[in-house]
Amino acid sequence: MSIHTLEFPLRFCDTDMLGHVNNAVYASVYEAGRTELLAESGLLDLSRGFSPVIVRLEIDFIREMNWPGTAVVETVIHKIGTKSFHTRQRTMIKGEVVSRAAGVLAVIDTTTRRAVPLSDEWRAVLGQYLVPEFF
Repeated sequence: MSIHTLEFPLRFCDTDMLGHVNNAVYASVYEAGRTELLAESGLLDLSRGFSPVIVRLEIDFIREMNWPGTAVVETVIHKIGTKSFHTRQRTMIKGEVVSRAAGVLAVIDTTTRRAVPLSDEWRAVLGQYLVPEFF
């Protein structure tokens, strides 16, 4: 069991007129965390004919993020299903949790664009990040 960690530098253009990081940016932060986990695990090789796609994303906003700064995104696999897997993520600034996210990703055949069962290889790789009790 492992937690994937990514540092995400916040940018001035991420802020809104109130001076804090806009809520829409949180989705991008979480996308970066998921994508890096999958890329580093070798699961984003589209030449193999399969790709994960996000089908659900829930975000809980706990406190604001401000620029300048660096967010730390932690990502785990919460559950592995037949054709999909669930993620849990949290973003921290200076060790304090500022938001949490729960996501569901389906694996699709890139030709048919339809969900397919997860292969044993996908299950083994995702299983390395399986932390059912993350939050």
